[in-house]
Amino acid sequence: MSTIFVGFGGAANQRPILSALIKRMRVPLEAWSPRRRWTVALLIALAVFALGAHGWIVADLGGIASSRAALRASVERLAEARRTLAQLPALRAQVAAVPAVRPPAAWSSADDVRVVSELAARSGVTLLTVEPGAAIGEGAQSERPLQLAARTDFVHLMAFLRGLSDLPVLIVPVDVTVKRVGDSLAVSAALRVFSALRPVASSSSAAAFVDESLDADDQEDVVFFDPFAVPSMFVGGDLPDVSQLRLVGLLHDRVRGLALLDTADGVTTVASGQQIGTERVTGLDALSVTLAKGGATRTLSLTEAS
Repeated sequence: MSTIFVGFGGAANQRPILSALIKRMRVPLEAWSPRRRWTVALLIALAVFALGAHGWIVADLGGIASSRAALRASVERLAEARRTLAQLPALRAQVAAVPAVRPPAAWSSADDVRVVSELAARSGVTLLTVEPGAAIGEGAQSERPLQLAARTDFVHLMAFLRGLSDLPVLIVPVDVTVKRVGDSLAVSAALRVFSALRPVASSSSAAAFVDESLDADDQEDVVFFDPFAVPSMFVGGDLPDVSQLRLVGLLHDRVRGLALLDTADGVTTVASGQQIGTERVTGLDALSVTLAKGGATRTLSLTEAS
């Protein structure tokens, strides 16, 4: 059995080695040996190469990352094209099952007026004027404008607009203006007739206008509200004998103000203190007008009508 004793001076013995290394590192550059110079140069070159390679990859200077992204997108498009191609026979079968209903080859503006007039008669819409225009475009893009003016109510107007999808040619309303005049609605509409296209037939029931994404309970709560219906109640109290007015505009400056009101006889302007029907204008501000009759008052604003 042998015993080895380590003296406490072991740590102290490392100090000369550390001092020698520090002294060696402090040697001037001109005193370096050729081997040391080549070693340091090789280490610097490796560090520069590693940093450059990392920057090259991060900046994608070689376009490798973009090429991979383009390859992935091409693979996805190819897969989508293959899925579409697989569905092509079923789509052709569906198209073949649809009866080919085409408008007559000699369809003209007179036919436009005829079918629109017949639809208006079936829908309870009274046509006042129907003005066909000249055709523009060619082929499937060929279209003819059709301007009409009519009198009706909201229910029959909706029936007329729904019925456009059941006509033998595609007729699209592009500009419809509806205004309440007395007990009826004055309608001015600009239609575009595409005689080379056939509309998609829709159901004549109100269910055709219900969002299919809603469940049965939500669909039962869908109500079509007539925005032109005369309200039976007033915010300021019951005034059954006053004229029905709608505030459509206000003009106000430092001196005076004017209100633009839509009445049963048309649009008129009134100022504060002026009489309109059985009521008198008692106040005007930037957003509303106040009317008074006897001891009852009511206020018309731009966001509500009474």
